[in-house]
Amino acid sequence: MKLLVVSSVGGHLTEIMHLAPLFEGHEVILVVNEEVQLPDYPFSRVYRIEHAERDWRQIKNLGQAFAILERERPDVIISAGASPAVMFAIAAKIVSNARVVFLESAAAIHAPTLTGRLMYPLADAFYFQWPAMQKHYARGTYCPVVFGHD
Repeated sequence: MKLLVVSSVGGHLTEIMHLAPLFEGHEVILVVNEEVQLPDYPFSRVYRIEHAERDWRQIKNLGQAFAILERERPDVIISAGASPAVMFAIAAKIVSNARVVFLESAAAIHAPTLTGRLMYPLADAFYFQWPAMQKHYARGTYCPVVFGHD
């Protein structure tokens, strides 16, 4: 299976990389929105897209998402946020058969993040990490991810 991991840099990338054991045996392609030191993982390819902050560059991210999805044709797009997740989910619904999987941030304990609210209707599978979030994401799945443990 070909997985496209889409992430903002920093905490979102750290969170999603805690799921790396689940990626084993699959081709994994990473999309990040900034030039940063990457996690130690054998990615097949890495794409760096424009860093957009709720501005016009989101349109550029959408174009980049279309181009990457056309080139890679992933089976699954997985993200823990932030904004690049939304543009890739929108593009996937238009030009791809990829399933979109979203993991709401561990920082969202009592209230949804903006990205979570936008991704909820777009994701084929939606996971949240705190029981209190069930009231916001009725069709989501509670799935705590333990961070900081090897």
